[in-house]
Amino acid sequence: MLSVEKLRKKLTEAGRLKLRPLCVYATNEVPNGAVPSHTVDRCIAKAVYTSALFKETPALYIEAGHEQCCAGGLVWMGLAEPHPKLKYFVTVGTPDFRGGAAEHLKATPELFDEQKERAGKITPHSKYIVIAPCTDEIAPETVRAFILFAGSEQIRNLCGLAQFSNSDPFFRTIIPGGPVCAMMIAFPAGMAEKAPKDSAFVGPADPTGNPWLPPELMIMGIPAGLAQQMAADLEDSFICKRSRIAYPEKRISIMLPVTDLPK
Repeated sequence: MLSVEKLRKKLTEAGRLKLRPLCVYATNEVPNGAVPSHTVDRCIAKAVYTSALFKETPALYIEAGHEQCCAGGLVWMGLAEPHPKLKYFVTVGTPDFRGGAAEHLKATPELFDEQKERAGKITPHSKYIVIAPCTDEIAPETVRAFILFAGSEQIRNLCGLAQFSNSDPFFRTIIPGGPVCAMMIAFPAGMAEKAPKDSAFVGPADPTGNPWLPPELMIMGIPAGLAQQMAADLEDSFICKRSRIAYPEKRISIMLPVTDLPK
């Protein structure tokens, strides 16, 4: 098992990452120097992006009972029960909740309920969920997942690396439904009962992150075991063996042949 620092270096090399990777772990004590995620931003996912973007951001932790934190985010971290009207807010709205405001993320409230059921019960592994920089101060066996922010070509290559030593063409990499914080934390960290345990989660498909997540960036949440496998596979994979294909120095321009122009 690689150390967290060595794993960071391998993932950074594989994805040619410009933003720092982060790791997710659980603990019953607040780590030294860590701050509640809501002190960076009310939105858990936005706070995590801020941490990847700015290296001076300390480790973040999430716990139950923080009213300053997004209520929906706490639900998807398994730290709060959903408001009975939440299913209307994220779908078509209802006059007796938030003035009828609606996010139109699902066609019907019933589909939202079904999606929650399909994800299964979400259970945090300890009192505090911690999102931290990848350093050797963290024991590798405690890490549940890694979070990467990268451009589309980088994510494509990382998906290929995740699939390198596995024959499954469909479920090694998944674009899941659900909020941004769930796809980057709850699903890859094994907190959602029915989430695949050995799949990398790519996204987000949730558009509510679009106002702050740059259009050229995507997110990848990787279970710790799969991240270790990706690091072990790196040297034998196309990323190292055919680096000019993975990350071309020259690009092929696609042009419409004159003979094929419509009459």
